[in-house]
Amino acid sequence: MTLEEIRQLTLWLKEHHLAGAEMTRPGVHLTLKRGVAAVNVAAPVAAVVVEDKVLRTTGLGRLLLTHPQHNEPFVAAGDQLTAGQLVAVLQVGDLLLPQRSSVAARVIDVRVPCGTLVGYGEAFLGLEQLA
Repeated sequence: MTLEEIRQLTLWLKEHHLAGAEMTRPGVHLTLKRGVAAVNVAAPVAAVVVEDKVLRTTGLGRLLLTHPQHNEPFVAAGDQLTAGQLVAVLQVGDLLLPQRSSVAARVIDVRVPCGTLVGYGEAFLGLEQLA
């Protein structure tokens, strides 16, 4: 989670008069509370979890396989990924959260269409891990 994402979340808390928000991802737990001085952020890990030869989403939102201003997909079946490569974007309101591969792998298949509403941990790319 980047500092810019945290700033956006705090802005939403203020705009919508919310008392707080809590977000958990693999390796990261963030709790934001209005009127409280301390904020606890754990060290981040790779944005997308590779488990059972699939990439899984890191949160709830609309999964975009292309950038909103472009028609070309980030990845397609047969593409080789490098660790840290951008493979999709998770749209949560106006916020776009990058979804990155945590390992080098080859894309076997794309499991959800672009624009699909997804939940946390939903498989969206099939992988074959490179040796």
